[in-house]
Amino acid sequence: MSDLTLATRELFVRALINEVHMKTPVVEELQRRNQVMYRGGKYLEQLVVKGTMEGLVQEYTVNQALTDEKTEMLEKPRWQWKYAQLPLRYDADEATQNISAGKEEQLLDLADFLASQGHDGMRRWLCKMIFNSGSTTAVADGGTKFQSAISALDHDTTYGTLSRSISGGTNDWWQGADPADLTQSITSSSQDTSYNLTIYNLRKWVHESDIAHYMESDDDLYVCMCPTLFNKLRAEAESKIEYNPGQTQNNFVTKAKIDNLTCVSVPYLQTSSTMKTWLFILNMKYWFLYLHRDRNFKVTDFKWQGDQANGYDRWLARIMVKGNLVCNKPNSSMWLSAIS
Repeated sequence: MSDLTLATRELFVRALINEVHMKTPVVEELQRRNQVMYRGGKYLEQLVVKGTMEGLVQEYTVNQALTDEKTEMLEKPRWQWKYAQLPLRYDADEATQNISAGKEEQLLDLADFLASQGHDGMRRWLCKMIFNSGSTTAVADGGTKFQSAISALDHDTTYGTLSRSISGGTNDWWQGADPADLTQSITSSSQDTSYNLTIYNLRKWVHESDIAHYMESDDDLYVCMCPTLFNKLRAEAESKIEYNPGQTQNNFVTKAKIDNLTCVSVPYLQTSSTMKTWLFILNMKYWFLYLHRDRNFKVTDFKWQGDQANGYDRWLARIMVKGNLVCNKPNSSMWLSAIS
């Protein structure tokens, strides 16, 4: 194993949490909550509660027989492991200029440079993954890419092997929350309805939708939007007692407490006209980033490629990732796609 392999791996792994996890929206909150999970296994499975026993409660008189009923309350959705890798490469010129050269000839510390670029590349990829690379088409269970917030919250798509249909009344408990009503019995989706972003509407989406059923604390909610929408909401809140300007910039993640909700400015959402109209209200209690313990941003050894047929005079290592983003209660969170 080369000195460069050891140095790059140590620099990358040592700073992984601070330089990648804590600088990525959503992931930084999962890290704080210890919901970046490391495990093995063939699939990702969780037992989830799909109903309540409320309907089994019997009011009776002493002359009535007591009922004996049962309701199916548990379901086991399943998610697949997804794979990603980032190549780290340097060629013969870079090797002679930066590894074997003396201090006065060295252009840069190659190990530090490769580790730093690896952190930056993985941080940017994680953010794109969470927000579906800007696409409104959810990544399917069997798709190549990691699944996203849209995979979990987009209405009428299969998620975790469970199909969903609002019009057909199929697994409404597994749909993303809808802004129209505090009920799981809606007949059509309002997810792509145009709304104006105001504090009043934000309160309505939180307290008059299914989000309210599962919200144990306002602190669990994490509201993501582009910088334009963030600045609009913050401007409205500046004169209100609910606004707390603290923690406005922390580890690349700009946040503000508005109406006791953690509102987050996500620069990536500003990079397309489609994403600029998106807003996510995520109940972080029910979100998890799973990473396989054998491929948790693992840095492989640098291998010289010149000893292969038609190989080049360069060295190659890879940062290997196996995992997936999972929400085990989509009804607790909401995605709106037409906010202004």
